[in-house]
Amino acid sequence: MRTSTRETGPNSGAATRRRRGGQHQDRRQRGVDASIEALGLQQTFEQSLRVIKPGGTLSSLGVYAESLTIPLDAFCAGLGDHRIITSLCPGGKERMRRLMQIIDSGRIDLGPMVTHRYPLEQIVDAYDLFSHQRDGVLKIALEVS
Repeated sequence: MRTSTRETGPNSGAATRRRRGGQHQDRRQRGVDASIEALGLQQTFEQSLRVIKPGGTLSSLGVYAESLTIPLDAFCAGLGDHRIITSLCPGGKERMRRLMQIIDSGRIDLGPMVTHRYPLEQIVDAYDLFSHQRDGVLKIALEVS
């Protein structure tokens, strides 16, 4: 299985092209087996869908505040044999266990996604920040004292 770390944000496509030698790669020849979308944004969902190869899996763990659309070109008009998993239940517990093993093994560092930290006592403030997508928030870590 090929593993890839994908940066997010307005310049993430350019960063990926630099890693690939400046060129877009033909998805029939390149791509990753699996992509994880964890921000819950239309932009990152599309980016995650575009990097998987035919037969690949997009695991969408993000919580979406708005309607999500699947772009026909990124989905290869349904002919790319892509699998999109968006639900944590049923089977979500096992899938989450496997994802946590990948993180525990050090194969991927999700630390850069945590942009804010709040004590558990301020969970209402943290939720307000996240739900209104202010201050460049991506993910919030709640700290238990």
